[in-house]
Amino acid sequence: MHEPVSQTGTGRYGVSEAAELLKLSPARVRAWVRAGWIAPERASDGTPRFCFRDLVFLRRLRDLHEEKISPRRVRRALTRLRASPETAALAQGLGASEGQLVVREGDALWNPESGQGLFDFAPALAPRVVPLDARSRDVDAPSPEAWVALGDRLADDERTQARQAYRRALDADPEHVDAHINLGCLDHEDGAFASAENHYRAATALRPSDPTPHFDLAIVLEDQGRAREAADAYRAALAADPAFAEADFNLARLCEQAADRPGALRHWKAYRELLPAR
Repeated sequence: MHEPVSQTGTGRYGVSEAAELLKLSPARVRAWVRAGWIAPERASDGTPRFCFRDLVFLRRLRDLHEEKISPRRVRRALTRLRASPETAALAQGLGASEGQLVVREGDALWNPESGQGLFDFAPALAPRVVPLDARSRDVDAPSPEAWVALGDRLADDERTQARQAYRRALDADPEHVDAHINLGCLDHEDGAFASAENHYRAATALRPSDPTPHFDLAIVLEDQGRAREAADAYRAALAADPAFAEADFNLARLCEQAADRPGALRHWKAYRELLPAR
């Protein structure tokens, strides 16, 4: 029998209990925590402890997963929402409607990927219909942004065509950061770590002040067993955004693995101080 949730917001559920309640696998819950989608409190031993508010948000993440919204889109939406104090609280209400990510602010419904109201969202992202294998480069061809938007819509179910759209964006603009990040995410999800790393590195070079590609690079380096390089990438993410709590959490974990107790304690402390107020 589960313990009741504390009315003060203190996390009372462990990973297995939360997963059981929401009919998720513990591995998926841990993956969302590790990716920074949710930042639960930590027990004294560092294990996640979820409060009722966390469970509600985990259910929203589960629903997005069941709607087949790609992890890349969820991560980007959460990053954009949390980047501003004015929108950070809205991340808790992230949802989906007909394949679109949406948040509600009062009576208004808007899309966190584009920043536009729901009724403006469709025309804003719809590029002119052009076959993906078209060879023309006339002035009426879609912009790099339109190709990226098309790739985003295709990425959930038509990954091959999504890749083509992102590559067309890079054909038009080899320095398009979002196209590099999104191609990197597709490669990363498919286990093509070397290619993902190349795209993430390109994005970090083009937009060094953005913590997201540094964090993505760190994860793909970890997945290749390159812990020291991963730690450097997490530090770069923190240099770009000192409030990037999950970078501190992952650095603390890597420091523990390297027997660097002072470093681990320093990053654990920073992580806990960055946790959102309950």
